[in-house]
Amino acid sequence: MAKKTWNHHVAYPQNYRFILDRPKKCEEQKPFMVVIVPVAPQNVEARNTIRITWGSEELVQDKVVLVLFLLGSQSGNETLQEQLQNESQVYQDILQSNFLDSYRNLTIKTLVMMEWLSKNCPQASYGAKVDADVLLNMRNLLHMLVSLKSLQRNYITGLVLSGNVVLRDPSSKFYIPHDVYPKSRYPPYPLGMCYIFSMDLPEKILHISRHVRPIFIEDAYVGMCLKRLGITPKKPPNIGQFVVKPPQRFNR
Repeated sequence: MAKKTWNHHVAYPQNYRFILDRPKKCEEQKPFMVVIVPVAPQNVEARNTIRITWGSEELVQDKVVLVLFLLGSQSGNETLQEQLQNESQVYQDILQSNFLDSYRNLTIKTLVMMEWLSKNCPQASYGAKVDADVLLNMRNLLHMLVSLKSLQRNYITGLVLSGNVVLRDPSSKFYIPHDVYPKSRYPPYPLGMCYIFSMDLPEKILHISRHVRPIFIEDAYVGMCLKRLGITPKKPPNIGQFVVKPPQRFNR
């Protein structure tokens, strides 16, 4: 049996280009918060569900909220690409980059998100990364942000994991070889299902990522970048604002 090899290289996102883009969205709408939902290209059902539920709230507590979907590409699927182009024309909420959309490219997806936000939405106050299977209470989230004493900088919050052990078992979905990341534990990081950040962070994370060896576990990698920046993720004012059902132990 051939020995399994592991490729953990993640190219810097400036090597990628946008196929579908809305670069003027923030300039036109002037949002207080931009929510980016990473989603698979073929998962139109999730996008439509979000559009008619929490994603339909464009003005919350007198604050403009912009919700956009971030996709990679599916090589050779011309029919799907035509459908995405039509969907983009109808809803004008799709960002698609030309990296291969796959589980092991989630770190690329996150860095592409950071690149887009830093370039196109620097005047927004906050950004959010929200997975497509998360139910977001937009009003509670905006109440939390508005209740902060002042506009935050170097701020990122969510369900913060601390001291998670790096898994060395090659059979694990989250296996990371010692030569890729030699430390036994990850620095604190917000769980990737949903985290909120001040809009000064995307550019900082993008810049420091050039100096932090990438791993495919995107939320742990964000924590590694934050560590290099000297930034510690904050626990939310109310831990009940970020709930996983059923309760799970996150060990990766």
